[in-house]
Amino acid sequence: MKRQLFAAGLMALLPALAPAIVSPCAYAATQSALGDLSRFKAITQDALKLVEKGDLAGAEIRITDFETAWDTAQPTMWPLSHAEWSVVDDAADAAIASLRANKPNAEEARKTLQGLISALDNPSGA
Repeated sequence: MKRQLFAAGLMALLPALAPAIVSPCAYAATQSALGDLSRFKAITQDALKLVEKGDLAGAEIRITDFETAWDTAQPTMWPLSHAEWSVVDDAADAAIASLRANKPNAEEARKTLQGLISALDNPSGA
């Protein structure tokens, strides 16, 4: 009987405890219908850091890493949410184009990479 009361009390507290138990990063990763986008965000952040250091060639290499990983994941993610996938894909296309321009502009690359990070953080646009 005591165990049942304890379990019932614990179950009643669980919704209140859930935010404290789940880290903000893990919680954010579950928000997208596409699944965990953290590896894509990490690559994008790496590219952004390179742009901020003035290494546009290095950033182009890193965005190619993103493109390869994104294209590889497409068959799995696309069916999960066409809309969310398209939001991220459009932002990725802009970032890739900015870094592959004949004469890449650091400010434009920074802006498009930040846009890609925003899309990865919130692909639903909500």
